[in-house]
Amino acid sequence: MPYFGKYDIPEEIVNDDTLTRDRKIELLKAWRDDKKAYMRASDEGMDGTDRTELLRRIKTALSKLEDPATS
Repeated sequence: MPYFGKYDIPEEIVNDDTLTRDRKIELLKAWRDDKKAYMRASDEGMDGTDRTELLRRIKTALSKLEDPATS
């Protein structure tokens, strides 16, 4: 989880000028996939309060990078 501990919200990745666009997409996809796995685990008895909101924010940030015309 290369984003863990460095970025608190997806928008911080999008606004990090030290990262290339491709690296931002890579980090957001990894975060999205990790969050989806966490949500699956939550459905099996674990709990998390912000799980759907954070996933929505990750997907929004990813969409802006993958298709700049929608920004």
